[in-house]
Formats: sequence, C-alpha cells, structure tokens
Amino acid sequence: MKQLRISSCFNLHPRMSEDVNEHVKDGFRFYKENGLDAVDFGTTLLDLSTDESWRPQVEQILKDSEEFGIRCEMGHLPFLGGISKNEEVMENFKNKMHHAIDAAAALGIGYAVMHPNASNMPMRKYDHKEQYDATMDLIAPFVEHANRVGLNVVLENMRVVPGLMHVHRFGQTAEEICDIADALGMGICWDFGHANISGVKQSESLAYIGKRLKVIHVNDNCGIEDEHILPFTGNVDWRDAMHGLALAEYEGLFNFELNLGRVPASMRKAYTGYVLEAAKELMSYIE
Repeated sequence: MKQLRISSCFNLHPRMSEDVNEHVKDGFRFYKENGLDAVDFGTTLLDLSTDESWRPQVEQILKDSEEFGIRCEMGHLPFLGGISKNEEVMENFKNKMHHAIDAAAALGIGYAVMHPNASNMPMRKYDHKEQYDATMDLIAPFVEHANRVGLNVVLENMRVVPGLMHVHRFGQTAEEICDIADALGMGICWDFGHANISGVKQSESLAYIGKRLKVIHVNDNCGIEDEHILPFTGNVDWRDAMHGLALAEYEGLFNFELNLGRVPASMRKAYTGYVLEAAKELMSYIE
C-alpha cells in the first residue's frame, strides 16, 4: 500500500499565545517545518458564541494556511459526554454545533468529526432502539445543516467509560455507527484507542466499515482510560489495526490524535519526530 499523508490534531506545537490567530499561525509554521502534511482542526478553538463571532478568526486562518501551505483538511466539531436532560445545556450545545458547522465549512475542512453523544448505560437499562432514536433525533438536524453548507460530516466510534458494572455505550461498535451513518449519508471516523478500550476486534470492525471509512484517529492506551498516548506505548494491537485499514482500503490521511499533557515546548520537535517515525512503522504493517 502506498504511504499515506500524515496529519495531527492541532496541538503538537506549544501554545505560546492566548490569541487564537497567533496560536494557529505558529501551529501552521511548526507543522510545515516539521514535516506534517495537514492539520486536524478543533472548531472549539474558535469563538462560536454567535453566527458572526468566528468569521474574522476564520478569515485570518485561511490567509495563514495559504502562506504556509498547510490546510485544515479535517476537524472536530463540539461534543457532549451524553445527552443532557437540562434544556439550557442542550440549547447551548445545539447553537454551538450549528456555528461550528458553518465555521468548518468556511475553513474548507474536508471531513468534520461528530460524536453520537451517547453515554454509558448499565446493561440492565440499555435499550438499543431507544439509544439509536435519541442519537438520530439529536444529530440528524446537524447533518442536514452540514449538507446545506457543503460540509462532509463523519461519525466517530465511541468507547466505554470504565466502571464497576457491565455497561454499553451506543456507538462503540462498527455496526452501531454504520447504522446511523448509513441512515444519514455520513462517513465514519475510526478511533483506535476507543476501539481498544471497548474490546472490539479492530480488523473485523474496519472490514465491516469498508469504504465508509474517511478519517482515523491514531492513538494508544492501556485498555482502560482514553489516554491518547503515542503508538507502541500502550497495548493496542497495531498489526491487527493496520490490517483493518488494508481491508477497508483506506486512502485518507494518517491522522494522530494525541494528548501531549506536560510535554515541554523544547521537546515538541523531538516528540513530533517520534510521531513521524511511528507513522512510517505503522504504515509498513498495512497489508
């Protein structure tokens, strides 16, 4: 399989300024100088309080993107840890989502990642149809909005939050996210770390997803917490996971989603070097 272009969430570079546009420009420069091909941009960096508040920020980001030749080719939309019963919380979230969709479209993001926004449910209370219907009711209007403004949205697989009882979270299996995606005409984002925690067979899941797969989140963990650590520092079965990419015939960006925690600014270049070497090693397993 040919080598894939490499991208990462927009946090590999150190944040040296509270000003969003200065931070983003520094990021484009860092990514260009350190060999990445594209950016996975989190829309929550923007001021999403109104229909217009984000527009000046996006205009400057597009200029800086052109200057450095690094595009925001994918991105994250806002998400909830579960559907709240608080009407004010849900109304604020919906407004934020609609503004984020407009902003992502204006940025020219190719694929914007959306969560099912389901929460852990004890198995004795879990009702598949109820969770499916609640997810559809929430995200269908967002997908309709995205379609109107020409933004491709993809649905991400979820992970179980560990606890003392057997639970299920809607969206943790390939079948569940594909059911929603197919109904709404969406693609799929596969998070290897989420799948590892949920204990699913990655190659089988990715074979099931097939050509629906548009975005990947490459990160590792030890199977308990969503640590977002570097590949080969947790217990993800990377050979099986990469075989899954081959089965899905994936051709998109090789995209890292990592938690840098307290990595000092002086070490970010070396850290990024590891990311690039890890990408080459992982891609050698795609067969």
